[in-house]
Amino acid sequence: MARKSTPTYTIEFSLNIPVWQKHRLEKKFKIARTVYNSCLGEALKRHKYVKADKKYRTLLKEPKSKERNHSLSNLRLAYSFSEYGLHDFVKAIQHKFKENIGSFEAQKLATRAFEAVEKLHFGKARKVHFKKFDDDISVENKSNNTGLRYVNGNILWGDKPTKKLPNPKNWLCMPIASKANDEYAHLALMDKTKYVRILKKVVRGKDRYFVQLIQEGFPPTKRNRKAANDETKRVGIDIGSSTIAVCCETSVELRELAPECHVDQAKIRLIQRAMDRSKRATNTNNFKKDFTIKKGRLQWNYSNRYKKLRTIRKELYRKIAVQRKISHEKLANDILALGSDIRVETMRFQSLQKRTKKTTLNKKNGKINHKKRFGKSISNHAPAMLITIIDRKLGYQGRFVKKIDTYATKASQFNHITGEYTKKQLSERWNEFETFRIQRDLYSAFLIGNTTETLNLVDVDLCNAGWNNFVKIA
Repeated sequence: MARKSTPTYTIEFSLNIPVWQKHRLEKKFKIARTVYNSCLGEALKRHKYVKADKKYRTLLKEPKSKERNHSLSNLRLAYSFSEYGLHDFVKAIQHKFKENIGSFEAQKLATRAFEAVEKLHFGKARKVHFKKFDDDISVENKSNNTGLRYVNGNILWGDKPTKKLPNPKNWLCMPIASKANDEYAHLALMDKTKYVRILKKVVRGKDRYFVQLIQEGFPPTKRNRKAANDETKRVGIDIGSSTIAVCCETSVELRELAPECHVDQAKIRLIQRAMDRSKRATNTNNFKKDFTIKKGRLQWNYSNRYKKLRTIRKELYRKIAVQRKISHEKLANDILALGSDIRVETMRFQSLQKRTKKTTLNKKNGKINHKKRFGKSISNHAPAMLITIIDRKLGYQGRFVKKIDTYATKASQFNHITGEYTKKQLSERWNEFETFRIQRDLYSAFLIGNTTETLNLVDVDLCNAGWNNFVKIA
């Protein structure tokens, strides 16, 4: 019988450690990078062997069924293309580095490598990336009993000191401490620690180390946090690539996603152009006459100027990501304060990032329209991240975000007064009624909030009951 997982949450602390401990930690990260890349390479080999199997390719062409899926699964297991198959592979590698990397830490690295290749195998990713020397990396354990662990305010990693060996070369004891007025951290540290994760990040051009404690239970409630625990309070959300419309009984608003996240595209573009010129100047043999990159494995050389620009660009993207996450966390708290029955359309933002396949002409000048869609907007505003955060916060209450069937409800086309569906162009931002008009996204959020419990139909009776109130506050 499978063991039921308990609720968890994460709390992060920065590690302020001396230089000699940073050197030991860097050695462990270097080994972890080697272990991960080895597992990734082996998983890619097994993935290719499975894809090259004639029986496997034949089964993929057959109609989907339980028997077909079972046969495909057995073929993958025959080539040891599985998480536990990669765990067996990593045993020998871990044995060579057992003084620095524990068995559980190595298994977690193998699991991470397998999940990356598994996405490639099932068409959810186009390629996988090996960890480079200067890439951010993390190492985590599977329990808090051995290896990397948290004990009495200290992060321990490596062999314990003994009388014969009072200072082992792989031993680390790194203290963590919360601020005196940080009530949340003090309460969180009282919970049981499931396992520990250590991260390495580059912040302002310097290597920084952080530790994340994965705690058992629910996170402490902050004093200034407002939450609506009433399941009957519905909140309809119509989320787009850069905006979100929220509708409930007491509030209707249209907000920009991550307004504090200011992306200076002009500055980034200038940095990228300078990097491209530098790269072409130091690698002239890697480009064709038409200035495109040659095929095959190439040796790249980077100037010091290129490396400085790359560091500046990386720091810009890091700041943008931090600001975006903070903004989404605040917005998620505001939405959860309105109600706990959160309803949203099922959206495939990956499809909106892709270029359109159709070639269209501009009616005014006759030129071909750009095929770009919403890739940059989605990258800057991260709408899917907001839904993930709301779902995580609802999970602490034992609830989840209710995703309605987009194609069945057609909230952007439906009119609950007439009961008709009318297709609209993306440029049409207003819904016209008899004597007034309402913003399209706000009306969609209203309809989404008034769907049936089957989540595939708009409840017209509920819409009529709340219509006057919606018109009044919209």
